[in-house]
Amino acid sequence: MIRRSVLAPPLVALCAFLIWPERALSQNFYAGTAAGGQPVNVDLGSIRVVSSSSVDFVYSLGAERIYSQANCVGRYWTTFPERARHVPRSPATSNMLNKVCSYLGQGMQPTSPARSQAGVAIVFDPPSNVRSTPNGQILCSVRTRGSINIYGQEGEWYVTDFCGPRGFIHRS
Repeated sequence: MIRRSVLAPPLVALCAFLIWPERALSQNFYAGTAAGGQPVNVDLGSIRVVSSSSVDFVYSLGAERIYSQANCVGRYWTTFPERARHVPRSPATSNMLNKVCSYLGQGMQPTSPARSQAGVAIVFDPPSNVRSTPNGQILCSVRTRGSINIYGQEGEWYVTDFCGPRGFIHRS
């Protein structure tokens, strides 16, 4: 069972808005239609520069939300948790890659987890499983009582990097 920090829950939400004002609006960029016929949409609020050549982002292929990291120098992206490497096969996926990589040229500095952290959750009744997607495959388990970084929330699930790659832990 986990809970957000009991020190100032409203402040955590306020800090997330102050750090990532674009996330509060959650804008989408329609990139076009993929080679398989599905619409490709990029969640602009998810874009985070992580190095001089890499950008984390979330996109939708039809109804499926996909967590990814673009390698802008190599012109490919990797999807998580499967770590599959993709190259553009349609104008839509090329547009998607161009859009997320354009954030490198906007003077955005790479963000470290300490600087981009949206909040902290406290695991007070372990074990708690961290999953690849909500109700997805288990990546690892939090086995001791303590705090974990959280970077957002999707319904009843918090987004965390506790296992290394982005994962989800249920708020219960």
